Amino acid sequence: MPALAPAFVGGAVMLCARRVGAVLASLAGSLGYLAAHVALLGLPELSPVAAVERLPYVLLGIGVVVALCGARTSALADAALLSACLGASWWLTESARANELAGTPGVLVLGGLALVGFGTSQLLGAVSRAGEAWVAPLLVAVLALALAPALIMGRSGSLAQLAGALCAASSAAAVLCWRGSSKEEGMMMARGVAPALSLLAVCGALYAYLDPWAAACLALAPLLSGFGLRKDEEWSLSRGFIASSLCALLGLWLAYQGMPAPSPYDY
Repeated sequence: MPALAPAFVGGAVMLCARRVGAVLASLAGSLGYLAAHVALLGLPELSPVAAVERLPYVLLGIGVVVALCGARTSALADAALLSACLGASWWLTESARANELAGTPGVLVLGGLALVGFGTSQLLGAVSRAGEAWVAPLLVAVLALALAPALIMGRSGSLAQLAGALCAASSAAAVLCWRGSSKEEGMMMARGVAPALSLLAVCGALYAYLDPWAAACLALAPLLSGFGLRKDEEWSLSRGFIASSLCALLGLWLAYQGMPAPSPYDY
């Protein structure tokens, strides 16, 4: 049931978005993620210590910002989304920056994570506008599916299961977009959940044992889908998927190479 919950919740939100408004679709992935978190780990704590407890609130916040901004590409909407990604990155990396990443390294991680999350959201919006309705949600699902085993190799079973929740919710959204050709709903869903890929990867590196280079590859993999964009405002499915998939596979290989020795305290 925990594996199916995000797919049911994400699909239900996408169906409601067709009746109420496409902006509601930006909450499909984050609500599916929250459903999986509740099923697996219980309600997230309001005053959490672990970053995994903060992620549901972070994703809901980003989803709300995307919903409020809609499909607009104004400077104000971009500034709001960038601010949301910066706030999410600051909250998730707070304990790591206080203990291990004081000074310049912490600032670089914070700024880089915010820019990657913002850029991924914007790029998947462009991919969705240039391609079919189901392309962006499917790309998120594929990359989340690659992220899950990498997190397992980094000794973070809970984060891996939550990456699987993103995969399930995004897969449901891709199927509904494929059957109904709801381009705007697919774009909003992808934009709302896209930053979660980089946030999960970095949390695996900071709070578990995921190799940092593997986390970087997995976080940057969605950005390589931009290789499929063409000057005629179209998107090449093969080029975009191949570029992103190769980067994700490199991240998986690096995660395997950097996998720590088994311990009875894992997971």
